[in-house]
Amino acid sequence: MSELPSTVVLTPEGDELGSAEVQQDRKHVVHAEADAVSHDIRLRFATRRALFDFAKSLLHAAVFGKSGSIEFHPLMSDGQPQVVNGVRMAEQSARLLVSYGEGVVPRPFIRRGESPPAS
Repeated sequence: MSELPSTVVLTPEGDELGSAEVQQDRKHVVHAEADAVSHDIRLRFATRRALFDFAKSLLHAAVFGKSGSIEFHPLMSDGQPQVVNGVRMAEQSARLLVSYGEGVVPRPFIRRGESPPAS
C-alpha cells in the first residue's frame, strides 16, 4: 500500500478527488449497509485508501459544496464497480446520501407509525 499523505490539498474544481490508486485498483471499495432493526449504519472500507478518498470527498463537499448534498452509490460497468464522486461502492452496497446546509438543523427522523415530537 502506498503511504497516505498527511496534508490534503483541495481545489474548487475537485480534480484531486478519486485518486489514481483508487481509479486503477478495484480492491479499494466501500460497502454501506443499514440495519433495519437497530437502525445502525455501517460503512466498511476495504482499504485505508478507500477511507481516505471517501473522507476527501466529504471534506470537499464541506469546503466547496453548493448543492447541499452528495451521493455515493454503486455504479456497475461490464460487471465491475466504477468510481462515483471519488469513491468506488461495492455492487451490493446501499446508496449513501449525505445532506448538509448552512445553519440548518435537520428535522428528526420519524419512524413509520410514530408521531412527530411536540414543538
